[in-house]
Amino acid sequence: IAKWDGQEWSDLDWGVNSVVRALTVFDDGTGPALYVGGEFTHAGQSPAPAIAKWDGMTWSALGSGMGGVSRPRVSALSVFDDGTRPALYAGGQFQTAGGIDASDIARWDGSVWSAVDSGIGGHVMALTSFQSGSTPLLYVGGEFHHVGDRAAVHIAQWDGTTFSSLGGGNGLSNAIHDMTVFDDGNGPALYAGGRFYTAGRVVAPFIARWDGLSWSPLGTGMDEITRALGVFDDGGGPALYAGGAFTTAGGIPANRIAKWDGESWSALGSG
Repeated sequence: IAKWDGQEWSDLDWGVNSVVRALTVFDDGTGPALYVGGEFTHAGQSPAPAIAKWDGMTWSALGSGMGGVSRPRVSALSVFDDGTRPALYAGGQFQTAGGIDASDIARWDGSVWSAVDSGIGGHVMALTSFQSGSTPLLYVGGEFHHVGDRAAVHIAQWDGTTFSSLGGGNGLSNAIHDMTVFDDGNGPALYAGGRFYTAGRVVAPFIARWDGLSWSPLGTGMDEITRALGVFDDGGGPALYAGGAFTTAGGIPANRIAKWDGESWSALGSG
């Protein structure tokens, strides 16, 4: 992990000792700080299993971190307010958080970890908050087929009290790698990218849009996996950018990165 100030790179006090997979900003009441998730065991020179906080000067652990498996990892981080106060949610592959049982997803309130219902039965790879109705929801994506005793195929939503599936539990045909919210001019919607070919019962190769009620494709989609999504305004208005292993997007050549303007795909130079 490193910091770019606009002119040069600098380190963050020894960094972390293995892979970083997620970054987000969260204010636990003491001011905004950077939270880092991954496969590391130490941050700086202190133990911090799979997750740590950087306040701009020093690293600190979040309780005793993640455990319960031979190699715990945090693959996704997101801030979500369930109606009580904003909290940090961490998803990945672990069975404990701060020493308590927490299957692959957990909530950090700034002081202690808590379980999120009975957890997820598989690898959580993406977390994003999205509100399509009156209630804000945290969307959980990854490689799983159940949340607790309920069917939820690779995606589920959390309202602060319970998990539920999307679209009758049909879900997606394979794992989600990333999610983001983007407004294409028709209102905000949730976009998911990953290894899937269908979303619900809709053909949507490797990328799909959820409006709160149903799934839809983005043109003809990609020819290979979508691994990352982001929204950026290049001066022509906000657009959705997708990165991954693909070489075509919407049937046009697009070497591993492409732009969706709400209607069609375009390449970014030679990619």
